Amino acid sequence: MQYLPYAIMSILAIIIGQVVHHLIRKMPPVVAEEITYKEFFSTLFKDFKVDIVCSLVLLILYNSFIYFIGNNLTSYLYVILSIGLFLAFVIDYKYQLIPDETHYIILIAGVINFIANINLWWDYLLGALIGGGIFWGLGLLSLAIFKKEGMGFGDVKLMASLGFMFGIKYTLVITLVSFFLGAIVGGTLLIIKKKDADGYIPFGPFIVIATIMLMFIPADAIIDIYIGFCSWLGMKMTDVVYFFMPKN
Repeated sequence: MQYLPYAIMSILAIIIGQVVHHLIRKMPPVVAEEITYKEFFSTLFKDFKVDIVCSLVLLILYNSFIYFIGNNLTSYLYVILSIGLFLAFVIDYKYQLIPDETHYIILIAGVINFIANINLWWDYLLGALIGGGIFWGLGLLSLAIFKKEGMGFGDVKLMASLGFMFGIKYTLVITLVSFFLGAIVGGTLLIIKKKDADGYIPFGPFIVIATIMLMFIPADAIIDIYIGFCSWLGMKMTDVVYFFMPKN
């Protein structure tokens, strides 16, 4: 019986992987109003194509849930959550948009988790407000200072839905990690001239990567690593300043 959860997760990964692949191909035309929802659903069987990559990625991810988190409600909520995250990652990377449907999927997991932890209802509601509020505020700040969109409203809704799922602490850490990843990738692309200073880099994939990291790594561990890194960086900067200071 100890292998049954892995078998269940493997079956789910294969099935969901194929559905997700189809959604990735067909969802953007729906969002752009090139096809209707009726036409979209009619293609589920008629225009279905098998894809190994999506199922393989989910196969590894879902079995990792069982191995590291256990055969519990959280693991199965993460299965639901991963559908929205996978869609948000690929579609935002390819088309620079995050369909509302991805947020609805994440909210389904969030509502179930909310009911299961109703005694902490305030934490999840504040998580949604803080998660969406930070990115909404940054978007307004970018418009005011740089006269251009810094954060798309899809990012705002993605963080709000994740905040409702994870609560305040994890939402703040997801925000921290996503900005750290974005800074590293964005700075690297600028250095190697893959993007100009005004180029748009979709932020959804960084949020998704940060969220998956927090599924396996406790928020407190990330905070400790960040504090340790800041302390190390501060010491190194102090050493550099001291080195260049004039000696009497």
